[in-house]
Amino acid sequence: MTYYDFDPEIQQVFSSQFGDIPLSDWESWLSLSDREEYEDSAIKQSGLPEESLSQIETEKTDPRSFSVNVDTFITSHEDSVLVFCHTSGTSGGSIKDLKWFYMSRELVSLLWAPGMQAIFQKSGLSPQSAAVVFVPSRGSDDGLFHTSGKKVVKLYSAEVSQRLVLSIMHPGSYLIHEYKDSRTIEVLAELLTLDRISVVSAPFLTVLGWADPERLRWGLEKSLREPVTTVEGEQLRQRIEALGVEAATLKLREELSQVLSDATLIFSATAITEKEWEVIRQFLSWERGEEKVTNLYVGSEVGPFAANLERDWKRMHVFPLTIPVIEYRGVRELISQTDHTEGRLLVSRMHNGKPVINVDTGDVIHVQDQDGLPVIGGEILRDSFELKRDVIVSPEMGEDLNIFVGSYFDLGEMKIRNPRLLVECLSQRVGVKGAVVIRVVDNRWEMVVPAGKKPCSQEIERLLPLCPGGDVIDEALSRRDLRIRLVEEPMVSEMPRSTLLTKVRNGELPKGALTKWPLYVVMPSDFPHQPI
Repeated sequence: MTYYDFDPEIQQVFSSQFGDIPLSDWESWLSLSDREEYEDSAIKQSGLPEESLSQIETEKTDPRSFSVNVDTFITSHEDSVLVFCHTSGTSGGSIKDLKWFYMSRELVSLLWAPGMQAIFQKSGLSPQSAAVVFVPSRGSDDGLFHTSGKKVVKLYSAEVSQRLVLSIMHPGSYLIHEYKDSRTIEVLAELLTLDRISVVSAPFLTVLGWADPERLRWGLEKSLREPVTTVEGEQLRQRIEALGVEAATLKLREELSQVLSDATLIFSATAITEKEWEVIRQFLSWERGEEKVTNLYVGSEVGPFAANLERDWKRMHVFPLTIPVIEYRGVRELISQTDHTEGRLLVSRMHNGKPVINVDTGDVIHVQDQDGLPVIGGEILRDSFELKRDVIVSPEMGEDLNIFVGSYFDLGEMKIRNPRLLVECLSQRVGVKGAVVIRVVDNRWEMVVPAGKKPCSQEIERLLPLCPGGDVIDEALSRRDLRIRLVEEPMVSEMPRSTLLTKVRNGELPKGALTKWPLYVVMPSDFPHQPI
């Protein structure tokens, strides 16, 4: 077995702790033929008592209620190995706001192992093939620690879930590194030595970093300034220097395309623009509609929830490992019974021997099919929430403001979905630079667009119907519920990225603070109708 692992000691802990968990018969999920069979299967496999169904209309669980204090937990438990996962902190508050969850063997066996197995096995991973995995850079408190005679593992849930896959599925070979190293000479050299790569589990931006020649060249140039410590890396460095960076970039891109040609990509496809899809399709010689992608929805609080178990990545199957509920404007119904095709996802499941009812994911999903295994759309949208971290706000905006971000905004008759696609489209067509703001002015919505000195508002209004999600804004304009205002500079912007990076690396902010939001909804704090 060949493996390239930036932390092999921690993988040994996972293998010894979880490696003997038996594989599940997840393919039988696809044979569930109606709603009743699905509900029976979900109750059985989730381990929840049947009376839990009677509680979904009245109870709701904040994930923080079953988050643990790691230090206290360690002292009160006798197990010699303790594994914890944590959230990414997307809201961007203090590092202390991260939620930590204990990954007991019972929880892993019941929820995480069967769900992650389904995702990777469906994608083609087997004991004869190779897996390529990239995970987030670790936080200041992450890693393997020896405390009070115990081994303690603390990691992002993304790394926990994928190390779990490696431990239970035993691929023939694997590579696992952090996102930030995906274009370094050493990691690229390792990747190119692997045979029979069947899966690549990484964010689409990591794949884009290989597919886009400019991004790949930038990564190589940066890596050439750093020391190389492996034989394979030194050999690749010599090849790059002999060819020159420009020629080497094109050659390496071609070689990467070849070694990844039979692989299925595993990532969340929600935020990918059509332009980015085209770059990836061209890189891997895919035809439109023939993409080999497993789109997935895995959350720290709810585990592996859904993925496309068939070819179409825009249709994700909900795993029968939890009891999901759709909440729409205060009404809650089982996903298999709801009449609302869209709503906020609440999930009931067992957590370390105790039922937790209606865990609030904070995400909005779209229900497409309810016969047998429920099917949801390929977009998972983060419901709007109040931003906790500091941003730079124009004095013109006033004071005592609430600032909301997310990828789904329910603003009465105007529902904005996945605004990144809309803002990216406007950026390409009319040169919009920076985040868009929607705010209330004289009891009317105003969309503030940082467009520099080039376009006029009529030009943007003309282009709106041509952009993803622009029809919603166009309809609001027609109803006179909204007006567009152009400004030269963004009215709300992030702190300099270098400042945020320093705070993240120093452990002052969680990694989620690096999330760039394309749209801010800004409301006076005393406005009666807040968008949450």
